[in-house]
Formats: sequence, C-alpha cells, structure tokens
Amino acid sequence: MRGAIIGFGKIAMGHLVGYSRVDALSIGAVVDVSAGRRQAAQDQFGLAAYADLAELLANERIDFIDVCTPPSTHAELSRQGLNAGMHVLCEKPVFLPEEDGYESQLRLIDASDRVFYPCHVYKFAPVLASVRELIADEAFGKVLSADFRTLRHGHAVGVPEWQPDWRRTPAISRGGILRDHGPHSIYIAMHLTGSTPLEVSCVLGRLRDEYQGTEDTALVRMRCTGGVEVTFTLSWAAGHRSTGYTVTGASGAVIVDGDKLVHASGGEVVHRTIESGFDDPSHQEWFGRMLLDFADMVDHPSRQVALAREALITSLVIDGAYRSAEYDGRWVDVSLPESFTAVA
Repeated sequence: MRGAIIGFGKIAMGHLVGYSRVDALSIGAVVDVSAGRRQAAQDQFGLAAYADLAELLANERIDFIDVCTPPSTHAELSRQGLNAGMHVLCEKPVFLPEEDGYESQLRLIDASDRVFYPCHVYKFAPVLASVRELIADEAFGKVLSADFRTLRHGHAVGVPEWQPDWRRTPAISRGGILRDHGPHSIYIAMHLTGSTPLEVSCVLGRLRDEYQGTEDTALVRMRCTGGVEVTFTLSWAAGHRSTGYTVTGASGAVIVDGDKLVHASGGEVVHRTIESGFDDPSHQEWFGRMLLDFADMVDHPSRQVALAREALITSLVIDGAYRSAEYDGRWVDVSLPESFTAVA
C-alpha cells in the first residue's frame, strides 16, 4: 500500500524509519503547511510534497494517510481521509471533543469501510512488550495496581520552520502535558493491566514560568475495573528525563526504569536490560512493529473495534481529568456512554 504523511515534523521522521522496514507499506508523498518542510521532504527524501490534503488527493493515488500534525487538526484530517476512501493512521491524541462530543467522529468511523488506526506506539516498546508477557503469566497473579512516571526537562520541541513551541499554545495543543503525554499512560495502563478506567482524579500545576498557557505537571489516579488502581505522574518541569512503570500483582511485581527491567515472582528476582530507546523522542525504533500491526489490521479489520474503543476511553479519561482538576481532584466518572455504539 502507498501512503502519505500529513505533517512532516519530527514525529514524522520516526514514522519514516518504520515505513522503511515494512515491505508492504511505502510513503510516496507528504502534506505540510510549511514551505520549508515541503522542500525538506523533496530534497532529503525524494517525496512529492503538497500544501494541503486536497492538493495531494488531486495529484496522487494514495491508499492511506498518516496524520502526524498537532492535535487541533486530527479530527478534520481524519475525516477528510476516511471520506476520500483511505485508511487513516492518527497520532495521539486520536479523539478530541467537538460540539457533539465524539458522536460525529464515531459515526464516520463506523460507517467507513476503511481502517482507522490510532498510533498507540508505546505498546510496541520492547521492554513494555516483555512486561505484558510477564503480567500474563499465571505466576504473576491478579493485577492489583500500577504506577507510572514520565519526567521531562521541558516539552518536546517541534521543527524550527513551524511554531516549534506549539505545545504551549492551547488552541493548537488542546492542553498541556496531560493531553500530550497522558494518552500514553492511559492506553498503556489498559494494555498492561487488562482493566478499564471507571473514574479519574487529577491535580494539575505549573511549576515553570514559561508554561503559562498550559499545565506542565499532572498527578492522576484512575479507579479501574477489577478493583485495579492506576496512578501516574507527568511533568515537563523535572531536572532530568526518565520513564518508569511499576505493576504489582498478587504474586509478583515488575518494575521498569527506562531500559532496565526488574521482575519478582515466586521468590526470585530477575534483572534484565532491554534496549528500548525511551530517550529518543521520535521513538523511531518502535514504529516498524506498529506499522506491521496496522498492515495486519487492514487484512483483519474487525480488530479495529478494540483499538478504537481504547483510543476513545483514553480521551474520555483525559477529559475527565481536566474536569477533576477544576474541582481540586474530585473523582469524575469516565465510563463509556451507551451512545458510543460504534466502539462498544
């Protein structure tokens, strides 16, 4: 299948590496509002480049689009892609509330015969894939709780040709670190624990003066099905960069600190190192595995129901977390409404 990347910024570079490793998929063109980024696509990668999606569709035969633009554009570009009969991959946050909530987005996905694929790439980090296997083992026991941390010394910076600090602009980012890094913690929590969030409590803060438009720190708790409680901490105000995950079961525990994994079960403690590239913001080493999953989903489209549901619940949790923060951390219900039948 031949595709096009929409938004040729830094995250697109990671996607390109992934496409280079998947024989069934190729990128033939890009769309970007910046003339400088279009020129880079042509000069450095030999790709056709267009200023908007309509111009692309008028000149290229494309099977899928890969939306790598900032959050405020995700819904409209996904809508245009599905309406044009193309499969759509979309970076997080995949869903953002519109005037009717999520109704129109869900109806469109449900009515389309194309695959809509949320890019939940952290699920393909090698160390987290190993964590999932360990948790699934009977020796680990019932999952009881999880605690995650994502600490950064500032937000990721975009390309210099187009608003490199767009994550500080709410109209573009639609939030701060909770909207930016929160999705990874939420869908990974569901993926690893096998539970679904029911309620969320959140406290937000600004610990650095330069983040006046958006929050730079979030403390979140989720009560999930099966009695599982998940907590996660996000901050752009840390003095270092680190990523960690702890999952506790009735008979075991697993701790991840970057590429280091410690697993305890049955009285035995195992230390391992699994190179996963958490210090690479482009996550380029993970995208090949993710894109293989996308190609499989095109062949088995019924699989997209679970993934779309995961993406929707992720966004509902973030919406609920922002509401909770307005009331100093009050618990907020995030259960999937009955009207969302497209992903039920």
